[in-house]
Amino acid sequence: MQTLISEAVYTTPIYTLTEASQIIRAPASSFGRWAHGHTFVQRSGTEKGWSAPLLSGLKHGRGYTVSFNALAEGYIVEAFRRAGLPMARIRPAVEVLRHELGVENALLSEKLKTDGAEILIENGDKDLVVVRNHQGVFRDVVDQYLQTIRYRDGFVEFLRLPGYERAEVIVDPSRNSGQPTIARLGVRVDDVLSRVRSGEPMGEVAEDFGLRDEELTSLLVQAA
Repeated sequence: MQTLISEAVYTTPIYTLTEASQIIRAPASSFGRWAHGHTFVQRSGTEKGWSAPLLSGLKHGRGYTVSFNALAEGYIVEAFRRAGLPMARIRPAVEVLRHELGVENALLSEKLKTDGAEILIENGDKDLVVVRNHQGVFRDVVDQYLQTIRYRDGFVEFLRLPGYERAEVIVDPSRNSGQPTIARLGVRVDDVLSRVRSGEPMGEVAEDFGLRDEELTSLLVQAA
């Protein structure tokens, strides 16, 4: 996956479950189920089943238990959900991906794609195939879903959070300990917001950080 020099940056827990879910804008309860699995009642109504974790490498207990890799996996699962894929398709497809790609955190692979209906991978001929039934699809249908993910060496390097329309906000484990960061400035979003919340004039905050007015407005709208 990532080079040995930087591997620990991607696999060391740096978020709590709550922080991770807030960053990717996923329901905390859903992120918890993806992280640790959960029991459910079978259709018979008398027996319980078990859904295994979707995310890899999480620690148990309190405090910092989520690595950047796990957060990125959660981000991708949430992107699938927002594209209209039901969890009933996502879960079995992840297992197929892990088997076909031969890696535990297959969700982070650059080969992974989605067209809003099925989870896809690239085959050896660079064609996109549906994991569930291997039906071919057109590449240009799915390209739009890759715009917020940056890959390196075939795996996720950092994420660009799409909710900030006028500011490029990224989550990169090598910058500001993986906290949402204004890419152009290298400044944490929370550092800007904390000064506005303390009552400082927005004009002064924008000037001090070198923010454009539309960038600061975008941060405030997303934080509301």
